[in-house]
Amino acid sequence: MNFFKSVVAVVVTMTVSLPLSAQVLFKVEGNGLKTPSYVFGTHHLAPISVIEKFGAKDPYNEASQIVGEIDMTQDQMALAQAMQPHMMAPADSTLSKVIAPEDFSVINEEFKKWAPMQGMELKMLDMLKPMAITTMVAASMAQQEMPGFNPAEQLDSWFQIQGKNAGKKVIPLETVEHQATVLFDTTPISFQADALVELLKDPSKALENTKSLTEAYNAQDLDKMLKLSEEDDEHPEFMIALLDKRNADWLTKLPAIFNDGPTFVAVGALHLAGDKGIIEGLRKLGYKVTPVK
Repeated sequence: MNFFKSVVAVVVTMTVSLPLSAQVLFKVEGNGLKTPSYVFGTHHLAPISVIEKFGAKDPYNEASQIVGEIDMTQDQMALAQAMQPHMMAPADSTLSKVIAPEDFSVINEEFKKWAPMQGMELKMLDMLKPMAITTMVAASMAQQEMPGFNPAEQLDSWFQIQGKNAGKKVIPLETVEHQATVLFDTTPISFQADALVELLKDPSKALENTKSLTEAYNAQDLDKMLKLSEEDDEHPEFMIALLDKRNADWLTKLPAIFNDGPTFVAVGALHLAGDKGIIEGLRKLGYKVTPVK
């Protein structure tokens, strides 16, 4: 079940009394920049109302460039086609071959409660890697905790599409293929299968964790989100690939992007957190990075 925390972090990779350090919007200055830029941590299933709620409306409007993890302005079919090869299991490792028959029938009943389409069953998705199924379930659980979410206004996509329509330059930090490799190819299929079975046999722990992560985002508590995603992690290489390595790569690209003009960076909130997060990384590069309250 600990692996599911990492998966929820992917879906998320939120009003209460906020501690002084709790923010998901940061201003980037100094290091030769003529104009400030901003970094905003997103929850991928948050309603767009968080833009104004967390103070990101003006920084976004003032930016001439919008930066995201991947190019979300592409045709959705093209995005799906780029990810599909990484989601498909080898012929000898399909769901029905890596999950015991007695487990398959049990988890199929629970999966139907969280399937993205009514009437969908696991046997229809036999060629997919277990991680692809886990991601579907994670998205459904996270959406349950974000009742204001509108699929037509997905936050990361909204920033890019609205920005492009307004004449802003849209810049992806990586390709769809690279992101799919991280998500679906990092951990062994056998481990993915075990995690999926554990998740669907007892979803209560996953639901509790999803709720905690959502509450932490609503509280803008990055440290809490990172702690929740890392607790008892049985496959640390997944989180290293998901966060640390991608953060390090993005930090080699952001300085040149910032130099081109005022920029609004919108990436998953977990990428901002911790010693190896983007915020500390930018500070180590010589930028003044301050939370925007």
